[in-house]
Parts: sequence; C-alpha cells; structure tokens
Amino acid sequence: MKQLQICSKGLFGVIAIGFSYGIYRIFRGFTKGEFRENIKQQIVKCYNDSTNKGFVEPFDILQTFSKNEQGIEFHIKLVKSLAKKPVGYQQNINPLIEPFEEGQLVMKLQKYNLLLNKYPVNPYHTLLVPEQFIHQSEKFSKEYLSLTYDILCAVEGFAFFNSHSEAGASLDHKHVQIVSKLAFQSANILNHIREWQFERSVKEQNKFIRLRYLKKIKHFILFFNQDQLQSKNCDEQQQQNLIYETYERLLNKCQVDNIQDLKHNLIMTQEFMMIVVRKKANYNGVSFNAVCFTGSLLAKNEQECEKLKQARIIEILENLAEVDEYVYQDIDEC
Repeated sequence: MKQLQICSKGLFGVIAIGFSYGIYRIFRGFTKGEFRENIKQQIVKCYNDSTNKGFVEPFDILQTFSKNEQGIEFHIKLVKSLAKKPVGYQQNINPLIEPFEEGQLVMKLQKYNLLLNKYPVNPYHTLLVPEQFIHQSEKFSKEYLSLTYDILCAVEGFAFFNSHSEAGASLDHKHVQIVSKLAFQSANILNHIREWQFERSVKEQNKFIRLRYLKKIKHFILFFNQDQLQSKNCDEQQQQNLIYETYERLLNKCQVDNIQDLKHNLIMTQEFMMIVVRKKANYNGVSFNAVCFTGSLLAKNEQECEKLKQARIIEILENLAEVDEYVYQDIDEC
C-alpha cells in the first residue's frame, strides 16, 4: 500500500501514514472536510517555504490593465515569473516525475503527486500529476477528476487543463493545474457564470449553458448537482460518479470520436465544469492556455502586454477557439 507523504518539517519532512487515498476515511476516520483542510495547510506551508528558499518564482504583477467588453471586466496582467519560464524543456527530461527539485513536492496521494508550479500564475498554484506517464491528450479517470475536485475545494479555487500544445499545453505528461480563491479576483468569466446561476430562481442542473458573448465559439458549461455533491452523505464513489458524468456529457456534446483529437481547455470550479474547443494556442504572437477563458489574460513582457491592451479581448478568444455556428435548442445562454 502506498504511503501519503506530506511536506511538513522543512521541505522534505515526511510523515508516513499507512493508508491510500480512497480508503483513508475508513482507517483514520477522516472526514472529507478534514482531508481537504489538510491539503490546504500543506499547500500553504510548502508554497511559503519553497518561495523563501527560491524554488518558486515570486508571484509579482508588474502591470494590470482592465477592459470592459460585453459587460465583463477582463484583466490583462504582466506577470514577472512567466518571463523566466523556459520555452521548452531539455529533451528526455520530464520535470513532472521523480526525482523532483527541492521544494517541488507538496504531497503524494496514491498514484498522484501534488506539485508546486515553479512559475505560478497565482499564489499557491499547484499541479496534480500521475506518477506514471500518461499523455496530456488522454482521457481523465474518475479518480483523477475527483481528487482534483478535492484540491480545488481545499483552496476554494478552480482547476484548469490544457489538452494539447494548440490548447496551451507546454508538457506532454498529463497534469491539471489548480489555483486558489485569490485567482477569482480576476476570473470574471467564472464569476459571471456563478452569479448567473445564483440569481436564477429555477436551476436546471442537467442543461447545457453557453456564454452569450462567446456564442460564436464551441464551448459548453454544465453545473454539478450541488445537492448531491455537497451533501455530507456523498461518499468517494458518489463524488467520482457525479463529476465524471458531467465530464462525459461535456465530451459527448463536443461530438468527437477520439478524445486525443479533441484540442480543448477544461475548467472546473466547485459549481460547474466548462470545456472550450481550441484550434490554436497563439494570437498575434502571444500564447494562451485555459486561463484566458476565465477572464484573465497573462503577458510575460511589456510587448505582449501592449498587444493585449490594443486588441479586443473577445476577438482574441474567438480566434483561439473553434467556430461553432450551430443553433442549439437545448442550451441556455448566460
């Protein structure tokens, strides 16, 4: 049985706990809330320690600029750490498998490693990565998505995923990225979706949704069944099934025979999951991953920042995604 390793005393302090994820509650009596609180504490401690010791590049925003389009306030940020991020990694070296750099590993969860992002786009930015190599374009497992959900709930943030280089992926080893609640300060597309649902008197959990100002592009949103997912009686198997059912319905809506051919971004919050089908990673020489579809556009230098200031943000997003001119009868617009 694999052990859960937790960064506690120093960067590589390890507590050997004799249980694996999925049955930890049976053997230790941990509740879901206690497990998530433990994750949160370890992320905060390891991030602060690793930042102080130089593994994590400090999250410094050199410039911030806002643009209001179609009622959404988009944020353009010049992030200092992104300028230091390597364009490509040395051949045959995978930075997402052991041995890790000092300060990189937060905790080990059965078949997955929770790692700090060396070049964060927000404080407490982590990666959830399978121990064994799985290609980025492969389908998520139930366990992987459910564990991702636990982590994003722990930090009260959201997760994002880039399936392919044309969708903004920089590495082939499958990884999903999770940022803390601080990221919602500039994720106004996600805030808009949440507020829209909150204000509705009748909530249709199973109905697909699209953003009215992005209806030219192929994207779909589904809300989770919150009554079931947030219930104290929702066990691990139920959580896995509820999240995976939402994932499969979104994939089916995209109408693709082979998921490896589906270049897309996936974004998951505590309330919903969204897929955007991509056609390219760049606009006017600036690269974008899933973060741009949250309402936050990141630049790594002043030249990129200036290009974003001069452009229409919605036009950028429309150029990055697949065109979808189909008129849907079963979808709400928000």
